[in-house]
Amino acid sequence: MRTIAVVNRKGGSGKTTTAVSLAAVLAERGFRTLLIDLDPQGSASAWLADFRHDRRRIDAFVDTLDVGAMAVKTKTPGLEVVRASASLLTAERDLKGDISLGVLRAVQRLRADWAFVIIDCPPSMSYLSVGALMAVREVIIPVEAHSIAVPGAAAIVSEMRRIQSTFNPGLGNPLIVACRVNRTRHARQVVDDLDRTYGWLLARATIRESIRMAEAEAARLPITAYAPESGACLDYRLLADELLQREVRREPAARPVPRWRRLFTRSTHVAAAKRRAV
Repeated sequence: MRTIAVVNRKGGSGKTTTAVSLAAVLAERGFRTLLIDLDPQGSASAWLADFRHDRRRIDAFVDTLDVGAMAVKTKTPGLEVVRASASLLTAERDLKGDISLGVLRAVQRLRADWAFVIIDCPPSMSYLSVGALMAVREVIIPVEAHSIAVPGAAAIVSEMRRIQSTFNPGLGNPLIVACRVNRTRHARQVVDDLDRTYGWLLARATIRESIRMAEAEAARLPITAYAPESGACLDYRLLADELLQREVRREPAARPVPRWRRLFTRSTHVAAAKRRAV
């Protein structure tokens, strides 16, 4: 069972979009996947499941309930979600560091029923996010292709190193993903800067800005169901391919990661996928 936290301290970075879309693609590939919505706003929960007749919530993180038993099936076969609760805000305020330990214990109690467990963290480096970093083995940091979003990635990497050296020595290096990439020169410059700063930690796949994502969320369907042939869906399929091939490492891979390439057309995506399959 691979455990992955999707973390960014800035809203609008593509964090929830990445968590939901990547989980859907992995389920599409035949991997049973659990998405834990740890963001009190509950965006991932609302996106994937109808909870009008289901009261199960993620209060398991503040007591001894079995969080796995709270999983709800979605319309995507193989994908289940654990609903966020607004009470997480109150619990975090009252419990502070204890909520981090609650998250850790809840993830540790999970049985190996899923191939992937993906945690959508709050848009901040809160106690909930720290708890997720203490509990998982892998981290994905989505970074919006805008200069104001870049410092947030450095802060998360720094926090990861602290947790790595204290609470979670098994925590691997992050996978940084450039999201909401458009055709502007500024976006290209930001991704080039990320490449120079993080090198092999930067994913080769980049996620383009797409109105299809907003439409998919409004339709309460993952992009794999709403617009499976869209560029954004193809982007996340490439990211999933990269994640499946990637080992959790502390040192750079033997084969250097190629510099970022803009993949804006379907034909280019298909060609890239074929090259990776060889």
